[in-house]
Amino acid sequence: MRFLRVLGRWVGRAALALAAVLGAVLVWARVSPRPGVALINWLFSLTDTGEVKGMEATGVVGRTGLAYGDGPDEVLDVWSPEGVSGPLPVVVWAHGGAWIGGDRSQPAPYLRLLAQHGYVGIGIGYSLAPDHPYPLPVRQLGAALAWVRDHADELGVDPERVVLAGDSAGAHIAGQYAALVTDPGYASLVGIEPSLEPGHLAGAMLHCGPYDPPTAMHSTGFGGWFVRTVGWAYLGTKDLADPRVRESSILDHATPAFPPTLLSGGDDDPLTAQGRAFAARLAELGVDHETHFHPGLNHEFQFDLTRPEARRVLAASVDFLARVTARHS
Repeated sequence: MRFLRVLGRWVGRAALALAAVLGAVLVWARVSPRPGVALINWLFSLTDTGEVKGMEATGVVGRTGLAYGDGPDEVLDVWSPEGVSGPLPVVVWAHGGAWIGGDRSQPAPYLRLLAQHGYVGIGIGYSLAPDHPYPLPVRQLGAALAWVRDHADELGVDPERVVLAGDSAGAHIAGQYAALVTDPGYASLVGIEPSLEPGHLAGAMLHCGPYDPPTAMHSTGFGGWFVRTVGWAYLGTKDLADPRVRESSILDHATPAFPPTLLSGGDDDPLTAQGRAFAARLAELGVDHETHFHPGLNHEFQFDLTRPEARRVLAASVDFLARVTARHS
């Protein structure tokens, strides 16, 4: 009986301590996105979303861990077709991960697949939120592009035939930079002087991205909580009236000068609604674009090359690259 009484007191104290910890976490979550970010990154670790599988490149060489800046995250990898002399068109890719996770290793196998078709594929690293909020990753993409331009000869790239690409959050970063390059007024609003000339931007290839964060942050349910949490972490605010939220919308700031664009997504991915809305906006602006939206597929299906739909998107991407870079040759 004495043992049961002691056990009961221990369980009671443990329950009170756990309740206190949970209460403190809930209070913290009201004033900081960090608890939510930690949970989301843990959930990310349980999945293989965004990992390329089902196909491997051949005849490709790489140089990895090249520093494009002074920061520890400011490194990039370069993948080139073996035995092919340049200068070649270059695809510069920003990885996904909701602005709070991921790294440049994730799209590397996909970039190698593109490289075997005669392109130089470059995957950039960038600093993650909430420690490094908006617009730092956008600035870092610009710094990477400047570094690529300055090292074009040794990399074997043609700095006048650049395609910006990305998946998920990386699609937003790449798409926003494309909007900055093609609209001086928007560049001034964001406070970034583009390092890429509009005439050197051949196209944008954007997979399953959020193109209108203000709309996404109004979502409900678990998806709404997810988007609001990562949006808060990245944009540095949870106030939807904050100018940074509206400023981050590519849909609002695209102009008729936006480059030719390939958009893809799966209809089971909530972000595909944003892809469709962005496609409609590009159509209104008269921007050359193509869409590859597939029913029954979820976020980042493009990397699962065991699926015929993903292989079709890859083939379409290769065709798109050939078409838009030929215009600039």
